[in-house]
Amino acid sequence: MHLRSLTVQAIGPFAGRHTVDLDALGQSGLFLLEGPTGAGKSTLIDAVVFALYGKVAGADASDERLRSAYAADDVQSVVDLVFEVPAGVYRVRRTPAYQRAKRRGTGTTTAQASVTAWRLPAGADVSGGPEALDGSGVLLGTRLDEVGAELQRVVGLDRTQFVQTVVLPQGEFARFLRATGEERRVLLQKIFGTQVYEQLQQRLAALRAEAARTVEASRARCGEAVAHLLGACALGPDEQAATRAALDAAVVGTPVAERVAQVLVATTTALDAAADALAQESAAAREAWDVARAAHEHARDTSALVARRAALRTEHARLDAAAGEHDEDVRRLGRARSAAAVRPLLTGWHDAATAHEAAAKALVAASDAAPDDLLPAGGDPDAWRPHLRAQRDAAADAAAALRRTVAVEAGLADRRRTVRALAAALEDLRTEVAAAEEWLAARPAARAALEGERDAARAHAGRADAADAARAAARVLVADVDALAAARADLAAAQAAVASAADVARAALADEAALRAARVAGLAGELASGLVDGDACPVCGACEHPAPASVGADHVTAEQVLAAEQARAAAEARVADAAARRAGLVERVDGLTARTGAHDARSAAAALHEAEAEVAAVTAAATRATALEAQLAAHDAATRRREAVRDEVLTQVRTAEVTVETERDALRRAEAEVVEARGDHPTVAARYAALDARTAQAADLLDALDAERAASADAGRRRTELDLALAEHGFADDDEARDAWCAPPALAELERRVLSHTADLARVTAGLADPAVVALPEDVVADVAAARTAELAARTAAADVEGRAHVAASRAEAAGQAAARVRRAAEDLDAAVAAAAPVTRMANLASGTGSDNAHALSLATYVLGRRFEDVVAAANERLAVMSDGRYELVRSDEKEDVRSRAVGLAMRVVDHRTERARDPRTLSGGETFYVSLCLALGMADVVTAEAGGVELGTLFVDEGFGALDPHVLDQVLAELGRLRHGGRVVGIVSHVEALKQAIADRIEVRPTPAGPSTLTVLAG
Repeated sequence: MHLRSLTVQAIGPFAGRHTVDLDALGQSGLFLLEGPTGAGKSTLIDAVVFALYGKVAGADASDERLRSAYAADDVQSVVDLVFEVPAGVYRVRRTPAYQRAKRRGTGTTTAQASVTAWRLPAGADVSGGPEALDGSGVLLGTRLDEVGAELQRVVGLDRTQFVQTVVLPQGEFARFLRATGEERRVLLQKIFGTQVYEQLQQRLAALRAEAARTVEASRARCGEAVAHLLGACALGPDEQAATRAALDAAVVGTPVAERVAQVLVATTTALDAAADALAQESAAAREAWDVARAAHEHARDTSALVARRAALRTEHARLDAAAGEHDEDVRRLGRARSAAAVRPLLTGWHDAATAHEAAAKALVAASDAAPDDLLPAGGDPDAWRPHLRAQRDAAADAAAALRRTVAVEAGLADRRRTVRALAAALEDLRTEVAAAEEWLAARPAARAALEGERDAARAHAGRADAADAARAAARVLVADVDALAAARADLAAAQAAVASAADVARAALADEAALRAARVAGLAGELASGLVDGDACPVCGACEHPAPASVGADHVTAEQVLAAEQARAAAEARVADAAARRAGLVERVDGLTARTGAHDARSAAAALHEAEAEVAAVTAAATRATALEAQLAAHDAATRRREAVRDEVLTQVRTAEVTVETERDALRRAEAEVVEARGDHPTVAARYAALDARTAQAADLLDALDAERAASADAGRRRTELDLALAEHGFADDDEARDAWCAPPALAELERRVLSHTADLARVTAGLADPAVVALPEDVVADVAAARTAELAARTAAADVEGRAHVAASRAEAAGQAAARVRRAAEDLDAAVAAAAPVTRMANLASGTGSDNAHALSLATYVLGRRFEDVVAAANERLAVMSDGRYELVRSDEKEDVRSRAVGLAMRVVDHRTERARDPRTLSGGETFYVSLCLALGMADVVTAEAGGVELGTLFVDEGFGALDPHVLDQVLAELGRLRHGGRVVGIVSHVEALKQAIADRIEVRPTPAGPSTLTVLAG
């Protein structure tokens, strides 16, 4: 995978928009990402990882740091990355979730994370930045989960693998180098994703435990079935012990089903035979009981017939004695029923005669009470009807004509009150209209005052942006003043350190020079010590050596000179480091001084206080403007409501004026109508009452005449009906019919006695004629007690035998069922043992505890061991170059401590100068760096191969080069150059000065005086 272009906006310390053309940087194959600590180098790497996977590079880092603290609220945080894989060119654009100011109102809201991905056409030009790519390519998706899955598919690595192979974190691999075997197991499992093997191992162990539980459960069920069988058979102690011993012997070993079946057949055969014998005995006893039961029933039936015959003969004699009384009751019942038929007519005639007499009396009373002018003089009452009807109709018509006027007269008082109330309400409405007009006249002036206050507050609130900018600048100034004071203190310390290191370096240089001079002075003695007579002198060539120089006691050796040289070089390196730190601090102090100018801590704090006060005032003005706007809206709404009320009241005034005039006219017409209608009476109601009374009197007389005529006719009709009924039922007169009548209770009792006697006589006669009674001899005798005793004895004997037979059959059946259960349990046990065998063997093999696993290695550890061997082999190829063949990594099968599970993951470093294996923790800082770097590169190669041969065209190597001496640094750069020659682009993240001189292409990240960082790309 090749990274081609990266654009960031409002990310980390970068407040603006910056684009890195990685294609241009990759032309030379090696570039440097450099800048001061905290300037934003790691932010660029986090942006790459975030664009691909939605999270930053560090495992413990928070995504919240992506949003730039220097970005304005309306600027969106964006990462836009273009990369190329064998499958094509892809572009992904992500925004993180962050808090931003609300567009309406106050407070903040969450801007949700988003992503958009495209597949670009082959050969797409990315040098113009993401704007030039807008509108091109095929959209892959906008959902976080869909795009994440698609990007991981095309890259071929998950986030953990990507961070371990594209961004090589040497600090983590230094920890990996010095880690214990158990710590390596955890890290390797995380990188290579071998948790599946450990999960498989755990799953097999769970299956083994489950199979063991199944076998034990089957064995327990087999034991329960055996115990149930022994209980069902009800064997004696000896038989039970023998049977249990035989079954226990059959269950030992596998298979057990056949041996158990043989013991069960012997156990249940005797029970079946005993049950058959008792069943035959029970059948014979039941037949004897049936014979005895039939004899008992015959004796009982004969005894009952004898008793019934005697009772029927006694009752028949009693009925014969009461025959005369029965005949009299029959006669009386006939007469009473005839009187009951006549009685309603007799009662009806009596009631009609009484009603006629009352109607005649009522007619006389009504005529006496009527006024003289209502009745005609003399004549038959039947002739009064036409006159009375004429009087009644005339009075009713006159009263009907006055009925409406009576109501009008009764409502005059209410009408007068209504007119007065309407006139008063009209005056109140006119008063309310006047008050509303006065209130509305004062509203425009009040509104103008509110508008003036609102406009002033708005003008003050309009300075919010300037106040915020001033406060932000003041905060930056305060931070810069504080940072300047700290930087000056650090610079003073750095200058002291440079001076101290320079003194040490000058002393080391003097020591080296003195030792070299002393060695040169003593070289003659050193050469003379090697002269041999006859051999040529290496200086003068003579073969004779008459006066060879001698070696002094303080002669300086070559090793001493070399040690002094190394001490001098180390001192000079320390001077260079201290000088580099001082130069960085000088640059920082100069930059901060330029940004702070003449400000000190007090003036900066005063400026910040003044800016914050102005922000608070502007905020208060904005709040006041909002409140005044609301007051103005409320003022206008109140004015509109009052105007609406006034208009409504005016409408009511006009309506009330018309209503008052209308009601007054109606009152005058009603008063005139009442005066005309009352005539010579005091009121219309009095005249109406007199007419209504005359109508009622005439109607009462007419009703009395009609009632007397109807009562007379009804009495005559009923007398005729009564006379006919008396003659029909044989009564001479009314009194004879009254004497024959019986009250309902007495009549019911008389009917009951007649019917009861007739039914009893018929029943007794039929009973005596029963064939069984007729055929019964007169001297028959039945011994029921003896027959019952014989039947009871036979029943007891049959129940006893049947109970024993039932117990034997139940025992045999239960034993058969229990035996079948034992057979099934034995078969299940055989099946469980057979099923558990392969699972147990595989689980033991995977966990390293089986006899087939000679090295006692678990499956997960074995897989990690093979991956670890590949990592060590790949690392050693580069380590041989970087260490000049001195160091080699080797894997050890020994446990590093008794608690470690990771057998085979121990590691040693072989030093070929001494041919001894060393603990990695004994390496120096520089040695640890390049050994860790080789291990990281080897891990990257293996992870890449494990991911299916994914091509990694771009590689970032993190900080750590400052610990290397010049020679090793050259070796490391040479190895990284070999990666470059293999087609990779390598980016080195560092601020080492020597790397700046060695690598021309770079990304320079620098903080600005205002706080945010900026970057510059130098390529070509």
